[in-house]
Amino acid sequence: MVTVAVLVVAVAILIFVFYWSGRYGGRGTVTGTSLRRGPRAHTTSRGRPKVGYEKREEAEVHARLLSKRDGVLMNVYQCGECAKWHVGHGR
Repeated sequence: MVTVAVLVVAVAILIFVFYWSGRYGGRGTVTGTSLRRGPRAHTTSRGRPKVGYEKREEAEVHARLLSKRDGVLMNVYQCGECAKWHVGHGR
């Protein structure tokens, strides 16, 4: 009976670790350390799907809006995974 209880607790801890790392394993960590994201993940650092724009101009308009709203430089890049244009933080 004790063995079953220990096994249940161990499984619950593993589930919690997977949930926590997938949800909060973004900014401030090295790329790919989250259990749900790999180095070529097509999601943001917060686990949300990246927004893809068909045309560079659309992405540039959105980047300017975000830059003005947040006061942070944003630029656009063409994705190697989906060939669409994404907005990312400037470097």
